[in-house]
Amino acid sequence: MFGFDNTQRTGNKGLAMRNGMLAVAGKTLWLSLLCLCFTAAAAQDKARAGDADAQEREPVVQVELVEPPEPGSVPFPDAPRPPIEAQPPTGFHTTTAPEFPGGEASLRTYVRENLQYPPKARENKTQGEVVVRFDVDADGTLRNINLLKDIGDGCGAEALRLVRAMPPWRPAQNSGVAVKLEHTLKIDFVLAQWLEDRKARR
Repeated sequence: MFGFDNTQRTGNKGLAMRNGMLAVAGKTLWLSLLCLCFTAAAAQDKARAGDADAQEREPVVQVELVEPPEPGSVPFPDAPRPPIEAQPPTGFHTTTAPEFPGGEASLRTYVRENLQYPPKARENKTQGEVVVRFDVDADGTLRNINLLKDIGDGCGAEALRLVRAMPPWRPAQNSGVAVKLEHTLKIDFVLAQWLEDRKARR
């Protein structure tokens, strides 16, 4: 009584089969994409781990930029430092002291050959240092001769006589120009030395 359409049934079954194949194909494609995502993530993690291992293995070099040293400065702390030359300030003039003709040696010779030991000092065996101060003028003349220290018994007077009888000194120089300058001279009275010098002169 009822008719059965095989074509329709077959058609429905084919459609169902096609739909099922599409569903299976879609599910397979989705699983493939999911696997690719997991594979890519794993590869990235491995790459990061490899980079970390490489950083641990490779030495880290730190570079610091240093400005070039200034002229006259020391480039390294342990390097020998150049000698520092004292420079006079601007406007400063160097002055040389006045000097007996021939220098210090000639002055000592002059005193030994011309000193006359006072008789009273010889009698009392007076010995010591007498100090005389005077000005050496720009032309070398000795002026304002004064006694600063005396040991008595005529030694101070003898020291003043010696200084007054001296020849003109070489004056002080201020940047090459002769100037007036005060000078202090010490004369030693040593009796034994004077007696020896007098004996040698005879």
